[in-house]
Amino acid sequence: MTAVLHLAISRDILLTSNDRIHWREKARRTKAIREMALVMARHERPQKMPAATCVASVKWSALKRTRDAHNAQPTVKAAIDGIVGDYGLLPSDSDKHLKALTFTSKDETHTAPGVVFFLTLTFTEVPA
Repeated sequence: MTAVLHLAISRDILLTSNDRIHWREKARRTKAIREMALVMARHERPQKMPAATCVASVKWSALKRTRDAHNAQPTVKAAIDGIVGDYGLLPSDSDKHLKALTFTSKDETHTAPGVVFFLTLTFTEVPA
């Protein structure tokens, strides 16, 4: 069984590993991403799983820049917290239930205004 959720991440809520922002601003962005992920999970209503792996796939904007999918880790963490912690897709995001998290970057780009990247989270059930 798999669950696929899609999020559009805009510049005003983007969190990256390179950020050096005030804790209050980081908390605001984390909350926004987490709530967006919860809303998408409620909309898609994926079936709950005892354990899973997750692939976080990033589709960047068409700007000519060097990109690093792993740099989106804080955004992905907030989204997973919304899907796992708030929606309850898995019992928890501990190693016991979220067996692996892989980052990939899509070769194609997008031109949607205001969107830094599209994030696709694919959860695939595995034996607990």
